[in-house]
Amino acid sequence: MFAPLGFAAPQIKNLQFEYVDNLEPYDIFPCTHEKQSVGLFEWDVECSVRSKKVKFWVHLVVQKYEKTGFGKNAYEVLYWVTNTQHRHRHSSTSLWIHNSEELNQMNRLVSSLGIEEDNAYLRLTLNLSNPTKKSQ
Repeated sequence: MFAPLGFAAPQIKNLQFEYVDNLEPYDIFPCTHEKQSVGLFEWDVECSVRSKKVKFWVHLVVQKYEKTGFGKNAYEVLYWVTNTQHRHRHSSTSLWIHNSEELNQMNRLVSSLGIEEDNAYLRLTLNLSNPTKKSQ
């Protein structure tokens, strides 16, 4: 039993991506994102990094599960990043967040995946003001 949180909806406004450079000088670059026309959970992300455009394809799914074997509820987060210029370069993660009490609800998620051979990472920030609200 799960309740998708609706993060595939094109009108999403609580999602942010940032390109974080791990090399000197350490710097953070804002990115823009747009829902892809194909697929339920795919996003096009574009970052302007020192006067060049870097583009990524992101697969992002966040689901809430009720009454799991480890607690009152849980969140599953799938976050995959592919460099569109070098399709063989990709990073992925799958996270499970288990809450022991029913009132424990995730309200903000920050996750980073290494990109550019781990010389940078694509940081995802997702604010969940009402995590149990289903998309319409």
